[in-house]
Amino acid sequence: MFRGSFEHTVDSKGRVSVPSKFRDIIADRYDGRLVLAMDYDKCLTVYPLEEWEKLEEKIRTLPTMKKEVKDFMRFLLASATECELDKQGRVLIPAVHRDHAGIVKNVMLVGIIDKIEIWDAKAWEARNSQNGDKIGEALAALGL
Repeated sequence: MFRGSFEHTVDSKGRVSVPSKFRDIIADRYDGRLVLAMDYDKCLTVYPLEEWEKLEEKIRTLPTMKKEVKDFMRFLLASATECELDKQGRVLIPAVHRDHAGIVKNVMLVGIIDKIEIWDAKAWEARNSQNGDKIGEALAALGL
């Protein structure tokens, strides 16, 4: 599964190199096809297509008559775009996705079990410094 965090830069064409640890997982466990989507946390998520399809199946079971569910589905699914790693192990991040996440140059690629999050490096740092106490309390409540 995906774990760890890696700092990289986005090139002038909007491409970012995927860490070799993540590329190995994508090559060994999946067929190389990926889905890139926006996240409510002002970051981007990259799912191997197989994991994305599992997520779609879960979404399919949600009550679609609820406004929140419709809004969620529209946000997530409308932002989803299929992509592949190029020969240099990079993924192209479309401009609209970079704008959503505030990505200009430096990014953090973060492994989250079945997906990879892409954060603007400064936003990642700020988020982590703000959440330290809250995360500790939440984990304690879960018995971790």
